[in-house]
Amino acid sequence: MKHLTLIASAVAVASALFAGTTVANDDNAGSSLELPKAVSDLGIPGAKVDKTFDTGLDGINGWVISVENDTNVIYTTEDGTHAFIGMILGEGGENLTQAHMEQHMENSPLASMPKRAASQDNGFTDEDEAAALAQVEENAFYVEEGSGDKVLYVVFDTQCGYCQKMYQESRAVLDEVTIRWIPVGFMGEGSLHQAAQIVDAENPTEVLATFEGGGSVSGSPSAEAMNIVSENSNLIQQLGIRSTPNTLYKDENGEAHIMRGALRAAEIRSL
Repeated sequence: MKHLTLIASAVAVASALFAGTTVANDDNAGSSLELPKAVSDLGIPGAKVDKTFDTGLDGINGWVISVENDTNVIYTTEDGTHAFIGMILGEGGENLTQAHMEQHMENSPLASMPKRAASQDNGFTDEDEAAALAQVEENAFYVEEGSGDKVLYVVFDTQCGYCQKMYQESRAVLDEVTIRWIPVGFMGEGSLHQAAQIVDAENPTEVLATFEGGGSVSGSPSAEAMNIVSENSNLIQQLGIRSTPNTLYKDENGEAHIMRGALRAAEIRSL
């Protein structure tokens, strides 16, 4: 597997997951626009602005940015010096990010990121799913827990709220399934750092539980662990998975599937 530096991997993965969006301003679509400074400073090869957005939120601008064949969305401060990713929730818990993605990125698999969907609706072909599962089985670093015959590979980020929800739901079914948690650093430096701490840990399931419970662990991870997480992140991105959590598994007929979004205990049990 190709080795990447921490910075290269963080840029490659984060640029493919910039998952916050806004309401499109079509007047700016297709014009030649400069990247916001916070993004241009990263030096992402091939990155370009497709359009900008009026988010309707004070002090927050939205951007649709393409990197090679991937189209991604970010938020920035008004001056463009700071960029951030993640979900924006409105009044009553409305997922504004999801609504914007559905409205303005309907051709992107990222638009269905927070939803649970049947495998036929997830943007992958049967061949894609089979190839992805084979690659994950062979090449991904994972932390295993559970004792059931059904094996699930779950791509997660320690700073992903949906991942934390699925982790908590999975506590009730660990005697029925085996879960292999695949740590990635899709949400920036903090995610990479925490994922690497899991890799380094003598008892990785304990550290995993700490992070998924909102806690922290002292100490700096090793360079080797950081490289492992970078490789994990790069592998998962190459498979077309750019959001978390995603669950890869085989059904009772031996066919591979990818499920997007956080699964509840009953849904995990029924796979």
